Parts: sequence; structure tokens; C-alpha cells
Amino acid sequence: MQKLPDWVLKYKTKGIYVKKTKTGYALYRGHSERVTGKSYPVFRCDEYLGIATEKDGLVPSKPPVKAGIKVFRYGFCCISETLCNVLRLNPKRLGMNADILFVKAVLGYEGRESQVGYEGSWLSILFPGLNLDEKLSNQENQFLPTLRRQVESKLNDKLGSEKDELLALSSNLYAVYVNGGWHLSELSERLKVLALKHSVSLELGGKHYGI
Repeated sequence: MQKLPDWVLKYKTKGIYVKKTKTGYALYRGHSERVTGKSYPVFRCDEYLGIATEKDGLVPSKPPVKAGIKVFRYGFCCISETLCNVLRLNPKRLGMNADILFVKAVLGYEGRESQVGYEGSWLSILFPGLNLDEKLSNQENQFLPTLRRQVESKLNDKLGSEKDELLALSSNLYAVYVNGGWHLSELSERLKVLALKHSVSLELGGKHYGI
């Protein structure tokens, strides 16, 4: 077997396989397994990692975008959940469906209070399986206007004079599910500054129910 150059060996860790090509060394993550009819283990490629050259190092592969992309409005949902989540406690204590009331109030403030608006929102990930067309109880119908006012008041109190700017910037922040993983669209520097100032984490995962 041809000896690999030292600069290639640094990439050849456990489970990584190397193949010489015309343009460099192709790296793969894989494993060996027994196959019926073969007297020797057969290599199975789990992932193509890219091409390594002495000049450029490892140039990662660019995997094709697979079907099943999902895009959700994220920024405003994240801010509302962070700053207003305490508002779910009272309706829950009173035996009402606190989740659907909270989602309706937040989406109403956003101007997207419908089943379609819910399904395109990160709130559908935080509070899955809700039917916004479901009829509310009399108690819930009477409480919902109060909760709407509380959401607006909480955002005003927490964000002050920077509320409109922060909410406008956050409306351009999306969560994207692609190639089996979650990603955020690009955060503007100003949004980062304001979110940090008001103690709002915009990172995917964070405190959001293990997402």
C-alpha cells in the first residue's frame, strides 16, 4: 500500500478512509462489513467528505440540497416566547388551554392569527399539533382579549423605545430545516446587539423545549 504524505495523514482519523485521485486525496467516512459470498470485509461509504490537497488542505464537499426543506418565521416568535411566556401561567392555572390562547395572542399581534399563519411560524414547532380553528370555551373566549393586551403590554415594557425596531428586524429572521438539520437565516449585526441588550437568545435550540 502506498504510503500517505504527512499532510494527508492528519485527516485520516478513526473511521476516515483515503483514496488517491488525479486532483488530490478523496476522504470518506465509512465502515467495513461482512457480505454474504465474500471472504473479506467490504467497505461501505457513509459520507463523502471532500478532496484534500497539500496547497488547499481539505476542501469540503458541497452536498446537494435534499427535498423536504421547511422554512418558519422565527425571530418574532422567539422574542415573544422569551419575553411573554409567563403569561401562560394564569390561564393554565384556571384550567384553560393556555397554549392555544398564547399562540392566538402572539399571532394576532403579528397579524397572522390563522391556521396557515400558525403552520408557517416557529410557534408550530414549540407548540405542535394545535388547531386554531377549534372552538374555544366561553371562559377562553372571554380571557383571550385580556391575554392580547398582556402580550402587547409585556413587549412594550420589556423593549421600550426599541420595540418597533427590534420586532421589525426580527421579522426577517427565519428558521430553515434543510438536509436533516436546522439552520438560521443571517442575523444582522443590529439585531444581535438589540437581542443581547434585552436578554433574548436567538440561537436555535437554547431553551426551546430541546429543539
